Amino acid sequence: MKKVDLIGCGTIGKYIYTHLKDEVEFSFIYDVAAPADPEAAKVSISTPEELEAKCDDVDLVVEAAISKVVLALSPILLKHTDFIAFSTTAFAEEGFKEKVEDLCNTYGHTFYVPHGAILGLDGVFDGCSVLESVKITTIKKPKNLGRTDTKRTVLYEGPTRGACKAYPRNVNVHAGIAIAGLGFEKTQSVIIADPDSPGNTHKIEIEAEGCQFIIDVLSKPVSGVTGVYTPVSACSSVRRILFKKGIVIA
Repeated sequence: MKKVDLIGCGTIGKYIYTHLKDEVEFSFIYDVAAPADPEAAKVSISTPEELEAKCDDVDLVVEAAISKVVLALSPILLKHTDFIAFSTTAFAEEGFKEKVEDLCNTYGHTFYVPHGAILGLDGVFDGCSVLESVKITTIKKPKNLGRTDTKRTVLYEGPTRGACKAYPRNVNVHAGIAIAGLGFEKTQSVIIADPDSPGNTHKIEIEAEGCQFIIDVLSKPVSGVTGVYTPVSACSSVRRILFKKGIVIA
């Protein structure tokens, strides 16, 4: 049976644990608070030292916490195992991408960037050499951005690096697109708070040599900043990494 470690047991982490616990062995769940599930609580840990001691013989570590955790723990984890992180805004930190690439090359492990809340990330990556412009517009209700605006308000417009630093928990979509495509300076981000928004909406507009793409995504928030589609997508990404057999979408 495959062994998996989980970092963070919020909306995404709980979904992954619940839907995979009969298919994999969870060696530990790393979180500042013990999980409510009694079985999950038995393997709960809360310190980096415990984490490093337990990740040597696992097949994959899954992060579903916050970007600061990805920045802090990647140098530990990538020495021992493969890593998939959903808080991809960590890559907006200068030099982090290069550090991850160096760790992967040195220790022979892989850092997976999941598509998370959006569709088409593979297409952006495959076509990155011919991309000319990429723009992502995200609209959420003010409360999901930690705000109280009573009318539609543009909160940010500019390079994606700035969006990630201003709203690190809300724009992992933007980070994923930037990593796959033109990078954090050439990718453009717009963040809007709108009380009338039907949910978390993301519009991705791509211009490339001889073609263009527009991807519209709507995902109603299930809790906090997380849309209802994201946990489903996250679980499928983890399962696809662990069980490469039969028909695989590539």
